[in-house]
Amino acid sequence: MDPRLEFTFQLLMDATGLPRNEIMDHVFEGDMLDEINQLFLPHMKTKLMWFYQDMEEPSPEPVVDPNKPGPSRQLQPSTSRGNLLQQHLTYKKKLFLTDGISVPLTGTLIYIFRTNSGKQLPEEGFQKDLFCGIIDSHNVGLVTSIQRVIEYVFMEVLAHPSLDCEDDAASCPMVKNNLLPNLRSFCSVLKVCEEVCGGGNLFDDGKTIMANNDAEELKEIAKQPDQVIPLENRVKVWIKKLDEILKESEQIRRENDSSGPQDELEYWKKRGAQFSQIVNQVNTPEVQMTILCLKLAHAKILKEWRETDKKITFCYNEAKDNAKFIQALETKCHSLYLDDPVKMRRSIMGLLQTVRLIHSVSQFYNTSERTSALMVKVRTNMFFKTTYLLK
Repeated sequence: MDPRLEFTFQLLMDATGLPRNEIMDHVFEGDMLDEINQLFLPHMKTKLMWFYQDMEEPSPEPVVDPNKPGPSRQLQPSTSRGNLLQQHLTYKKKLFLTDGISVPLTGTLIYIFRTNSGKQLPEEGFQKDLFCGIIDSHNVGLVTSIQRVIEYVFMEVLAHPSLDCEDDAASCPMVKNNLLPNLRSFCSVLKVCEEVCGGGNLFDDGKTIMANNDAEELKEIAKQPDQVIPLENRVKVWIKKLDEILKESEQIRRENDSSGPQDELEYWKKRGAQFSQIVNQVNTPEVQMTILCLKLAHAKILKEWRETDKKITFCYNEAKDNAKFIQALETKCHSLYLDDPVKMRRSIMGLLQTVRLIHSVSQFYNTSERTSALMVKVRTNMFFKTTYLLK
């Protein structure tokens, strides 16, 4: 067998855990062979993506025996559209080629791509021209998988090119000076994105009862105590959830001994994104109309809501302001993570000047406690980086 095809089939087997015969069944059922071969030809496909996940599949209609008496009309199942869909749709694991757009990813993604499609992929040494990988969106998450691949695979290769590397670009100063720092920043954003997006909507209780009401309807609802009480209970639940987040933010942060300035940056990025998300959720029609209705009803719960809203606004402004100033440190901190002590030393002065500027200008980050904690993180990172290089 063509070693390039053998390599592809082995990748699919490793990613899905299926035996070879089942992989071949999926390949021939999905008519994938021609598309796989096009990846090896010049000026044809440059990438292939497979999804392995549960897909809807219509179940076969039951065979009715004409000689067997059928059930009475009273016992026959309902033939409504909902029941028919429920009866005739089943889910089955399928492996199929996709463009990544037409079907959402819910399971495992397997990918292969090549950057140079100007020549045919040779049967010997073809592995050097292929890039492949697996993304587990179900157990790990799509964003986390991408972040880990970039940080632990591509950045490691770019930071430490092999001695026999033929590509001059791999050892180019532009890679270390521009590409690697930008990849670090991108990975940092992905980490924050995954953590914040997993939080969900605090105000989503599965009910949409107020967003579509106009002013006259709100006045009528506000006059009826039996309709106002559920709204008050709803706001109490919201306040309780917001108080839990505020308590978490007021607690002393637990950090390990190896925390560096990047951890400080990501903390304020996450905090800023989290409170920005909450502010956006508060401004949705469902929340605003609920609060407006309670104002018209002169509900007592509004006093507690205003206090909580004030705290949320303060935390949002604090996090946004701190993230803005700490962001200025990121370009100065790249050297602490990517360079040797000699190059690291050159960036220390710029780093100290940035910290001094933050202490002078920032509205919230100008306390001696926060500035001292930041400098301890810088010192800790320098110590661990130097120790690692000396080993």
